[in-house]
Amino acid sequence: MLKEIVKTACAFLIFWPVLCTAEVKIAVIAPKSGEYQVWGNELIQGARIAIDEINHNGGVLGKKLELMSIDDACSDNLAVSTAEMLSIGLENKPSLVVGPYCSNAFETISKIYSRSKIFQIVPTTLNYQDADKGHGGMIKMVGFKEQASRDFFKVYNKHFAGRKTALVFDGETGGGFSVVQDEFRKYGKSSMLKQYNFNDYMDTDTLARAIVSAGEDVVVVVGRSKKIAKLIRDVVQLNENTVFFTSKYAVSDSFFEYAGDYLDSVYFVALPSFEDNPGFAETLVKLRLRGVELEGLNVYGYAAVKMWFELVEKAQTMQYDALAAVIGKGGFQTSWGVSFFNNGNVKEPVHYEFYQYKNGEYIPAGL
Repeated sequence: MLKEIVKTACAFLIFWPVLCTAEVKIAVIAPKSGEYQVWGNELIQGARIAIDEINHNGGVLGKKLELMSIDDACSDNLAVSTAEMLSIGLENKPSLVVGPYCSNAFETISKIYSRSKIFQIVPTTLNYQDADKGHGGMIKMVGFKEQASRDFFKVYNKHFAGRKTALVFDGETGGGFSVVQDEFRKYGKSSMLKQYNFNDYMDTDTLARAIVSAGEDVVVVVGRSKKIAKLIRDVVQLNENTVFFTSKYAVSDSFFEYAGDYLDSVYFVALPSFEDNPGFAETLVKLRLRGVELEGLNVYGYAAVKMWFELVEKAQTMQYDALAAVIGKGGFQTSWGVSFFNNGNVKEPVHYEFYQYKNGEYIPAGL
């Protein structure tokens, strides 16, 4: 009954544009609370910018878009229950899901969206075993987390070759550095790398003493934000020449509080901005003329929605199988150039970049 009332009102009124014309739902699944909320909020903000732009220009196939931002708090259970909820709700079923940001239950989640014919774009990296499992209506935008290990090893060989290295992790080796040891082994440098587990030590001070006494002055560290910060502080107090590498996405505001003034030799590994991408330059100029600046993961949330929009424009339908067919036919034009996909994976991997934190912002390290 309410739906009919809204339809009738829309026939006569022009004062409720969102209520009357928001016919296509876009869901962004990302942490809006907890340790990783800053990255989730950036993805959501980027998607919102793209949706506002598309709506301003008339929508997609004559229909307006509406953003649904859903907090999964990086919880496997919440992510799975969210997927199940979206797949069965006729009124709230989205045409596109962007995410999830955290991917521990990725296989289960992706199967639910595929079975329900909901197109899915994953705007951030996945572990190889997850990225290797594809569905027709899925795009994995930027490749594998393991690429971070390969890009780190290139930087190590160029700038730090011959220096003993510690790989420190929390529980199982995870994140983008999960195959660092494979890279050292592949190039005959296994003797230069030693692994440490946070859980094997009483505290970070004890772990720091073990690393320094072993002569390791390059440290690759993944884990909880607070632990990473404390380890950096404790190691630098013992050896100020130590160089650290960690994931930009592993740190939160508390990281900088605990790390304090010990960040001069810390490099943060992160996905690149599109600012230096020639194919994306025109888009950035247009956005800046509107007073919109994309940075961080904003650009990936934005690009995910725009990629789906460009697929729909090419297929002239939002139908899941038709969009999947477009992906399978080869390259198609996107906001940043022509993209090619194989099993939903981008054909050319995105290489990670290295940043330092100076005066409250991340700046390219030039490595």
